[in-house]
Amino acid sequence: MTSIKIILILIAGLTAIIASIALPRLAYRLVAILLFLSAAILIISPDTANTIAHILGVGRGADLLLYLSVFAGIHAFLLIFARTRRIERKLVEHVRVVAISRAVRLS
Repeated sequence: MTSIKIILILIAGLTAIIASIALPRLAYRLVAILLFLSAAILIISPDTANTIAHILGVGRGADLLLYLSVFAGIHAFLLIFARTRRIERKLVEHVRVVAISRAVRLS
């Protein structure tokens, strides 16, 4: 095994540990660990990506990984966007409650 593979596996393992600590729900933790385990397998055996790509009808394993990365990036963006919208709504609601409670009658 080459040194770059060892470094990449260590990075994948460290990222899996950080993700399992940082993610709030068990399902997210399991998905993160599964993702990084599959990354480690693909690092150890890159021909596996080609085999899976050919089974799915994609020309190369690198192309398959690129497609999956694009979809994962879009999914992550949408999750962050939805969370930001929820936080904005809660903040507006809180500001309205505070503004109404501190309002002074002008009569």
